[in-house]
Amino acid sequence: MSQMPLRPMSIGRILDRSFQIYRKHFVKLILLMLLLFGPFYLLQSLLLFDQNAATNSLIDGLRNSFSFNSFLNSTVDLNPSSNLKIASMLVFFFVMLPIYSLGLVPLACASTLFLVSGVLFGEEIPTLGALLKKAFRRFWPMALSTLLMLLILIGIYVVFVIVILIFFAIFAVGSGLTGGMLNGFAPGMGSGIFFGVLIVLLIVGFLLGWAYFLIRWGYYLPAVAMNEPAPGIGKSWNLTRRSFWRLLLMYFVLIIIVYVFLLVVNLIIVALAGNSLFSQLLQSLISVLITPLWLLPYAVSFFDLKVRNEGMGLEDLLQLTLAEDGKLEDAWEQEPDKKDE
Repeated sequence: MSQMPLRPMSIGRILDRSFQIYRKHFVKLILLMLLLFGPFYLLQSLLLFDQNAATNSLIDGLRNSFSFNSFLNSTVDLNPSSNLKIASMLVFFFVMLPIYSLGLVPLACASTLFLVSGVLFGEEIPTLGALLKKAFRRFWPMALSTLLMLLILIGIYVVFVIVILIFFAIFAVGSGLTGGMLNGFAPGMGSGIFFGVLIVLLIVGFLLGWAYFLIRWGYYLPAVAMNEPAPGIGKSWNLTRRSFWRLLLMYFVLIIIVYVFLLVVNLIIVALAGNSLFSQLLQSLISVLITPLWLLPYAVSFFDLKVRNEGMGLEDLLQLTLAEDGKLEDAWEQEPDKKDE
């Protein structure tokens, strides 16, 4: 039985509980992330160091009072001619990224989920090896489910792009924009404003649609890790009903917090260390330290969804309520005895 029965949590409570777990189990979480993602980030820095150097040259230029033209002239060639660079990029995109997406991310999510489960239910927290062992037991169902999820999201993205392009084409032909441009006439200000507003609305609609399916299906991974049948997409859809806007707001707040912190830290690192390999490795280390802050709210919100939709923890809550009622009855019965004395 858990030390404290689970109850539905607000957005602030989910984030607060996640940060509490991060502080209390910091060492175990960081060791877990280093074990899973450390070799990946190390190889990534070694393989893509030259390609990333252009990003850091701007800070070096500002620090050394270089002109903007010198920065443009100092960027790395985007079409590398050497076979080594081409081979490095191919290895990264076709070997390392699949390992990261289909292997490391599911294992990290599952391990974090089991740690959060132990915390929320007041159980003994498994050791690092036990967390990884439990995660590896569901490795193939999680990997195949992730592959299916990625294919579905790519398909949705392609469909959205095609629909938007068709809509633009119909609008351009129907409004006479293409004919006017071909004849040398610029569209009027009203048409330009309308077209700009339409583009903004379509982009916002695309992002909301993408986020909708990502959130509604995104809890497949903890469901499969908790021994639900793969791929777990239907389970995730049922768990997240009537919770989309709440979860969207939670992740929006989380993104702002984490990305502002990452932006400030990375700018400081680049300003001090330049575009050196040490700077790349230090930024990778920061990414490892931040990774649990992405995974913990994801895991905590999963159990919150289980409480809201399946009554997880309801039995513990009823037993606690009955125990408190029993204590009140005992105290009430003892009160007359004291008066008689």
